[in-house]
Amino acid sequence: MSTADENKVEAENFAFFQEVFKKALLYRLSFVQREKENYEALSHELPNFWEVVGQSYLQKHWTAVSAFRDALQGFLDLQGYWTQSLALNQWACEAARESGEVVNEIRWTHDRANILLQRGQNHEAETLYTFCEEKARSLGNIALALKSRNQRALCLRSQGRIAEAEQLCQTTLDEARRLGLDRWIPPVLYTLSLFIRDQGDLKKAEQCVEEGLRLVDPTDIALIAHFHHSLGEIALLLGQRDKARIHMEKSIQLSEQARVVRRIAATKRLLGDLERIEGHYQAAEKLYDEALAIVSRIEDLPVLARLLLSKAKLKLQMKHRHEGIALLRAAVAHYQKTGDARTVGGVSLLLMVQYLRQGYIGQVILVGFNGLKVVLASDMLRPRVLFNFRRLRTWWYLLAS
Repeated sequence: MSTADENKVEAENFAFFQEVFKKALLYRLSFVQREKENYEALSHELPNFWEVVGQSYLQKHWTAVSAFRDALQGFLDLQGYWTQSLALNQWACEAARESGEVVNEIRWTHDRANILLQRGQNHEAETLYTFCEEKARSLGNIALALKSRNQRALCLRSQGRIAEAEQLCQTTLDEARRLGLDRWIPPVLYTLSLFIRDQGDLKKAEQCVEEGLRLVDPTDIALIAHFHHSLGEIALLLGQRDKARIHMEKSIQLSEQARVVRRIAATKRLLGDLERIEGHYQAAEKLYDEALAIVSRIEDLPVLARLLLSKAKLKLQMKHRHEGIALLRAAVAHYQKTGDARTVGGVSLLLMVQYLRQGYIGQVILVGFNGLKVVLASDMLRPRVLFNFRRLRTWWYLLAS
């Protein structure tokens, strides 16, 4: 066969496969757009349409990449397919840059940061939120800038940079109110309630969450579920167990309705804590195991760490000391990965107490040294934090109860 003939055959083959790809692309895109709310169907077909999404990116078919992102993002995020979600957001950001769609680039970078935050990758998330805030402000899109700043405050809190995080949250709320950006106020009130709760003023934190619940869009079921989770946790801290149970069960109901698997797992863990405190150990373990099955699949490091801590406390209360210590060690390791200085210090202290009771002095020193390194990198030892009795009491109750 001559070179000309070979080139012709190659061109025909290329054209054929391009035609096949276009048909597959149109079919798969039509499917995900039509079934975007049918999560069961999307889960079943994920391997098939994901291959087409990847090919769209490789062939720089930017319109298709953006269309897949719009159709799939809700499903991927809420159902915990975070590896695919991160990849798709990154590809969509590149598509937006190539197409000159700066606002979409910011939006999708923000969404990518949200996933990183949920996975406990706080430093990476903080970098992306900072980029989004600065870029949005340069465009005059203050609402989008405040949205990223509020999330950045959560990153700083997780890293133990308390003073910086509190200031960031308060200035975000002040600016949102001054500009009349009512839609963005409820999420900021939730963040503010965490700082107030950390300070030990549980009643004020509860009022803050209730204000957010009054202002939230009634169609935003996922955020409403978030608020009920928070109210349930505060009620539990206040010793109002019946009230706590009502809020937790409401949160699970709404989270299931909105299909937010991460929130379902987090609230089941909290409901398990309530059952454990009331002495219903079998019910507590069942809830912990159900939550663990969810977070193990979606690789949710912060919720997994909290689950391990809760289950460790359950095992210790059941006098299963060796299992409890093993779970405490796993919890410390996971909290260290997320950089959560506040909790690393506390869980390390719980672990040291257990080792001390067994006379393992070497382990006590080792755990204490490793925990102290993380705490020293934060501002947890500043006087305004260290000598705040209500803050310390709440912090310890969250850890030890």
